[in-house]
Amino acid sequence: MAKRYSNAAHSKRRKQTSHVLKNTVILLFCAVGIWFGSSLWHAALTLQTAQPAESIAGEEFRPQVGDPPYRVVIDAGHGGADPGARGVIEEKDMTAATASELIRLLQQDSNFIPLQTRDSFDETATPAQRAARADEQAPQLLLSIHGNSAANGSTASGFECYPAVPGRTWHQESFYFAQLLAKGMQAAGASLRGRGGVRYIYYLENDQKQLVESTHTEVRSERSFTLLEDVNCPAVLAEQCFVTHLLRSNLCILWHTAAGRAACRVHFKLKSISIASPREKKQ
Repeated sequence: MAKRYSNAAHSKRRKQTSHVLKNTVILLFCAVGIWFGSSLWHAALTLQTAQPAESIAGEEFRPQVGDPPYRVVIDAGHGGADPGARGVIEEKDMTAATASELIRLLQQDSNFIPLQTRDSFDETATPAQRAARADEQAPQLLLSIHGNSAANGSTASGFECYPAVPGRTWHQESFYFAQLLAKGMQAAGASLRGRGGVRYIYYLENDQKQLVESTHTEVRSERSFTLLEDVNCPAVLAEQCFVTHLLRSNLCILWHTAAGRAACRVHFKLKSISIASPREKKQ
């Protein structure tokens, strides 16, 4: 009898402990949800009141856009047999997840026609092939999504993006969109690398990449990323975060989809910005 009573008491205590743990987990998820929602709304309000970007000459610049719907290419870097950078997550998995979510958000907005550079993110395609696929769809904007990496033990983190370089047809429009994207990422909680998160990349004769800050506005003959050179529209390649940084790798997918959609709306002068949480369930 005493033994049965002891077993019953033990079972009751175990259930109570289980309920406490369950409630604690629920509260933690609620806290994270509230923090994330606040970050998204702050990003939306920040971008909604964004000031015009400055051109090379220091004059205010805004792109000339027509009427919606706008054709926007979302390119997921790497994929298929090309994993990209490896860390706590493979780059191709992170870029596919981000691109898929951003495309879903744009599909819900009648002002946009989201386009892709291949039929499936699991398909192997070179940058030249993806650029050709993008260009044949007559896009009005292109965002290529990538992830950064660092050596073992490095604490490197943060967001940076690369617009079409000075001297190219769509440089000013690309630089404008890059600034909007970086500002949205910062408002959502990401740190920015370099000068405001916007930089340029050039390929040298030995095929080595040279990174320069956006203050270097001289026109150069070297090519930049293929997707920035061979698509006839404003284009930005974004290194959304480091795949070697566990926490930021998880969060930046959410940040980038929200900031990407908001930046698209401001770029095309759609003032009313509404950012829905990527975790929000479909009705």
